[in-house]
Amino acid sequence: MMTWRFTTAAAATLMAPTPAISAFPSYPTPGTENPLVYDLRASANGDLIAYFAGSTASFTNVLGLLVNGVDTGITGLNNQSTAPGTALNFGPVSAGDRLTFYIDVAEIGARFYSDPSLNEDGINHVYSAPYEGGDFDIPAGLYVAFEDLPGGGDFNYEDLQFVFSNAFVASVPEPEQWALLIAGFALTGAAARRRARVAVTFA
Repeated sequence: MMTWRFTTAAAATLMAPTPAISAFPSYPTPGTENPLVYDLRASANGDLIAYFAGSTASFTNVLGLLVNGVDTGITGLNNQSTAPGTALNFGPVSAGDRLTFYIDVAEIGARFYSDPSLNEDGINHVYSAPYEGGDFDIPAGLYVAFEDLPGGGDFNYEDLQFVFSNAFVASVPEPEQWALLIAGFALTGAAARRRARVAVTFA
């Protein structure tokens, strides 16, 4: 007859909770266009690193960057072949530099920017939020997720997901303003369900 013996330490190990893993931020109202436009800036002098955080896209996309409107010429992190956590170094930037990320969508020959004024369809193709770090050994930074379909597609903002170090959103809203923004998201979603077109403007 076989007898199983557990030491106190073994039992404690079995009962110990699994360490929490920080989840990537998710767009709160899929199906509606993100009304927020982000002014992305370099936070310090030094290299700008992008970490691949995943993709739900069927199209093949690669990431690129404009610094103060000038293309770095560096692209990478192919969403169909890159492992989560893989890093891409865009090279040195200076504090305050304006950062405009873009994706090239191979199958349809389209390019979409984090600045909607540069997009042919005039649609906001990104969602962004602070990220605390933890997944795939990706450090804390700024999470940015792209929508890769013309006209915004399904507006799920999870087709290409990245975390950038050495970047921030200029003029981040105060907590009270975030509450208003979330309320705005809810109203926009409700309006979309009623098939009414609602224009939301945030100063």
